[in-house]
Amino acid sequence: MDNLSILIVDDEKITAFYLKDILTAANYEVHLAQNGEEALEQLGARKFSLIITDLVMPGIDGFALVRKVKQIQPDLPVFILTAHGSYDVARKAQTIGADDYLLKPVNPDQLHAALAKTFEKGTRGKTGPLAKLGESGYASQNIIGASEQMAEVFRVIDKARHSRGHVLIRGESGTGKELVARAIYSAELAVAGTGFVIVNCCAISEGLIESELFGHAKGAFSGAVADREGLFEVADNGTIFLDEIGDIPLRSQTKLLRILQEGEFRRVGENKVRHVNVRVIAATNRNLEEAIKQGGFREDLYYRLNVIPIQLPPLRSRIVDVPLLVRHFLAKHQKRSVTKVGVTDEALELLTHYAYPGNIRELENIIQRAISFAKGAHISKAEVEAYLKSGSSHQAPPLVVALDKQTYPTLKSHLRKIERDFVMAKLKTSGWSVSDAAKVMEITRTALHNKMKKLGINSKEMRQTGEGADGKGGAGLARTG
Repeated sequence: MDNLSILIVDDEKITAFYLKDILTAANYEVHLAQNGEEALEQLGARKFSLIITDLVMPGIDGFALVRKVKQIQPDLPVFILTAHGSYDVARKAQTIGADDYLLKPVNPDQLHAALAKTFEKGTRGKTGPLAKLGESGYASQNIIGASEQMAEVFRVIDKARHSRGHVLIRGESGTGKELVARAIYSAELAVAGTGFVIVNCCAISEGLIESELFGHAKGAFSGAVADREGLFEVADNGTIFLDEIGDIPLRSQTKLLRILQEGEFRRVGENKVRHVNVRVIAATNRNLEEAIKQGGFREDLYYRLNVIPIQLPPLRSRIVDVPLLVRHFLAKHQKRSVTKVGVTDEALELLTHYAYPGNIRELENIIQRAISFAKGAHISKAEVEAYLKSGSSHQAPPLVVALDKQTYPTLKSHLRKIERDFVMAKLKTSGWSVSDAAKVMEITRTALHNKMKKLGINSKEMRQTGEGADGKGGAGLARTG
């Protein structure tokens, strides 16, 4: 990797040196340029393997620099740095030929993953988020997201992919639990060639679930005309995904616990002990802790399953990802369509003000329906409003996020508010320690200070918030350094 040379273009020295430290530690040769003009001078003097440029700079900005670089060296990969993963940025970046874009503060793991993909596959095609307009590294599993919350999900998925530990995925209905399970399994498939079995626990009646999971012997019950292997045997040496694990009856939970602890079980109506080696990925939208208190779920089973926990955020808490998801669903549902439909900025902004009780599944339904009924080349604000007013669920009316248009008149200001709330939440849970919050967010302390400055978070506000929250005053501020 010593022969790979990267040019970082950023007028903010903190960000530039932060990236340089990360890349130098990974044995890349790193050069710095403070602006677009200096970058073009260096490009004429030496060869680079890749350029990473900030978007907002005096003089030649990031977009203009990408255009000039692509004119000079069309095959030279260029990444764009941006503070917001918005649809407009992604769309324009793709249009001008950028190969990827990275959110500030840059997550080292995501940076290395993007570089690995680019250098592994070469420059013939897009290999990063801009391959599908800002989608995550798990776009092949249709997991889309550039928010901090999804960055944490991707981090845990990466850990789970390289482990045989059982996984418990939790999240509201429609948040993509099965997609995450498939993403965890995909690498396992490539490495070990093992199978993947999906079981929807709530779709199997209580009387048949043990037979389905563990199999049965001939004559075990009425209708058991032959021996039958269960789904755990089918998944032997592979992975079984137990969706809606919270709906499994208590009696069956006991057998499930045994197979998790000892890898052994008996078919229904049979005394022979059988053995399997199965990795379990379970998912639920239920509150298992409450179910344990009420006696509906075994505590020991909970701990056996919860080796690698993954909490999927509801869409309303990562609204910054909505533009990326909208673009993804537009492309997905227009693959065979001759006429392509876009979405207006006004319609997109309205979609970011909706609470999505049905989460990602509901957003996809909105886009699919809007495509079908679109009257022009773009989905309009009026068409989105009509859908939201009609309600997307028979059980509950849509809940539109109340937003003060005078305070947050634009999508950019709305997203800035979301980002600010996220940083404040991390600071609060870290006892107002900037160092501890930076560790939780997986960024440097300097990068967090820089982010706080941009978002207008100062020591006075932290001190006041700290006093109001826990009565400790500014005690935590002494640890910010």
